Amino acid sequence: MHSWGPPSRPSTIKNWVIKPDDFPWFDRPNALELLAERQRRNNLADTDYQCLHEWVTNGYCIVSGAVSHELIDGMMLELDGLWTAEQPHKDLEIDGLRLGSETPPTKLSHRDVLALTPSVRAAARDRSNWRIHGFPACSRNAKAILNNPELLRLASLILDKPANPEYSINFMYGSTQSEHQDTAAFCVYPPNYIVAAWIACEDISPDSGPLMFYRGSHREPLFRGFPNYPQPNLKTASAEVTREYYEYMADLVRKYDRHLFVAKKGDVLFWHGMVMHGGSEIKNPKLTRRSFVIHYIPPGMDVADQVVGPFNW
Repeated sequence: MHSWGPPSRPSTIKNWVIKPDDFPWFDRPNALELLAERQRRNNLADTDYQCLHEWVTNGYCIVSGAVSHELIDGMMLELDGLWTAEQPHKDLEIDGLRLGSETPPTKLSHRDVLALTPSVRAAARDRSNWRIHGFPACSRNAKAILNNPELLRLASLILDKPANPEYSINFMYGSTQSEHQDTAAFCVYPPNYIVAAWIACEDISPDSGPLMFYRGSHREPLFRGFPNYPQPNLKTASAEVTREYYEYMADLVRKYDRHLFVAKKGDVLFWHGMVMHGGSEIKNPKLTRRSFVIHYIPPGMDVADQVVGPFNW
């Protein structure tokens, strides 16, 4: 699994050529015919066929109870233990912390968090919409979920290629994140070879700011402000282009109905890299929305180390 630190990068911009046949099978005009051929060739189980059919037509599929409560509970205990740990975890950072009610969110190393007084630390934990990237590096249970055989199987089934769990995020509360597409936020070549899995780590309340997504939106083209993708994307875009991107998203979502993932603990929503999604409004700020997100990419298709800065993330 990759870290979110800056990798070693080239100094010159590459010309990325994308041909129609470079796109994944599910983005091709004859995707349903290709699926029918896979069904005949591989004798897919009914549940797998239905998942792939949903993926092609709607851009997502939902699997109930895919992750055991035991693993989730173990991960949550390890996550809660970060705030009272005696020793810091090397390279672990907690993002989105507010050290005062009027201060902007900031990112702190776990070492710096533990250096805070217990009362300041607890207040920051409880008032902040915080998140953690790469928690499996220091959590036995998070690592077990990251490498869950069924999740790996399903991601590989969707991509029709081996899928590596490259990135992860733990959320405690609803993200309230604006609508966006994961392809635009990652450096994947060829495009759309990415599967996201959103795992409910508790029963999700409709008042907690559930994940929102837009069925069928994966058929929209990539934002025109990202020519030569993956070089230009949300991580390399200027402030003006980023603003234009979110204006484009806000206009585009009007074409689609919004759906909320009001999931049960252990349920998983897999979605296409181009599906518009985000965090809905939090109606009750006292409610948590514990979740674990994994992004799967086939070997060699995460090309972040080949993209040139400057970077805004």
